[in-house]
Amino acid sequence: MKKTIIANNIPSYIIENLEHRGYRIVDNSYEGYVDAILFDSNNSSLGYLNVFDNVIDMNYGVFLVDVNNKTIDEIESILLNRSYSSIF
Repeated sequence: MKKTIIANNIPSYIIENLEHRGYRIVDNSYEGYVDAILFDSNNSSLGYLNVFDNVIDMNYGVFLVDVNNKTIDEIESILLNRSYSSIF
């Protein structure tokens, strides 16, 4: 099952490509928990995260993914593995 993701201030081509790959991309008006929050460190900071309190499961947290300088394939790999790089 593909993940539900909030995309904040990231390029539209990333959103479109992830939607094409089956991900559900939502905004901060979404009511429910999300699996990940995508952000671009060039265009924003993590200071805005309190805006997303309603979508973060406080028991399990949320995975943050910086899309800066990453390809769509790299972003998807990060989402699937919940890791920025292999530990081996």
